[in-house]
Amino acid sequence: MSQWYDDWQHQRHAEAFDGRWQLDRRNLIRNQEGFNDVRLLNERIDQDRSLQLLEVGCATGEFYRYLRSRYPYTRYYGLDVSGPAIARAKQKYAEGTFIMGEPAASISATLRLHGLPEHPHLVYAKDVIQHQTEPLAFLSELIRIAEETVIVRCRTRDVGHTEWDPERSCQYHYEGWMPFIVLNLQELIDAAMAEALRAEVVVYRSHIVLGGTHNRFVPKELFVASTGTAETALGVFKRTAHSGRVTIADRLDQNPRYTWDYVLKHAARQAWDALRVCRVRDAGPPVVAQFQWSRSSGLMQHDQGRSVEEARS
Repeated sequence: MSQWYDDWQHQRHAEAFDGRWQLDRRNLIRNQEGFNDVRLLNERIDQDRSLQLLEVGCATGEFYRYLRSRYPYTRYYGLDVSGPAIARAKQKYAEGTFIMGEPAASISATLRLHGLPEHPHLVYAKDVIQHQTEPLAFLSELIRIAEETVIVRCRTRDVGHTEWDPERSCQYHYEGWMPFIVLNLQELIDAAMAEALRAEVVVYRSHIVLGGTHNRFVPKELFVASTGTAETALGVFKRTAHSGRVTIADRLDQNPRYTWDYVLKHAARQAWDALRVCRVRDAGPPVVAQFQWSRSSGLMQHDQGRSVEEARS
């Protein structure tokens, strides 16, 4: 197993996943709430309720910062297998609870080792499942741990069975390969329902072609739109008035509408960085930073609203 997870210990991993640290509170909220998993969280969870939330794959802790703004009564615990990412999270948010786990260790055992609740009310995992060698077993563990709710963001396909072999479905990061498993949506739903027979399942699906970008080595059919690949939010709700109900809705992840002051500062910073590179290299005319501009919103768009780390995930 370690061959697939060694590169999470690369310092560049922590740096790549720390992009949201540059966002102020207003723009962090706008960024987070453009994603279906966070929208699902906000639709179903009472912000004034006191509860425990475990984030599996917390990276450098920026979801913790978001949660403090929106859910002031929530007790947060962050877990990640990356030592550099956990170190960065602790450096920024000393008051938070961030722990490191081993890929081969069960989540329950890791929580028990650190004296944390083994069954928090809510378990949240963003862009983690697709990087597991056994993603459905991982999902089952998340469901068993959660007392009430599991919300995850993963990658799915509408057509064709899941390719389970990480040698044939993977992604190049830093200096090595990591699993990139795109789950058949029905197989994902069936696995969730098998683990929580009386739960309600909600799926928000944002279709996007996954093949051909971000160093992904995936089956050929994932390069075509007809396969129906998507960035998918899945909610499993154990306490519900709609036991056994499955809801699937197509909802695009939204581009964040950043404030004008951030847009201008970000553009100026990127332009300055580009000019500095040109001066160092002394390589001819200056390189101008390129942005995608939304005519409707008048704001910059970044890869369907995703930060660099999510685009790579």
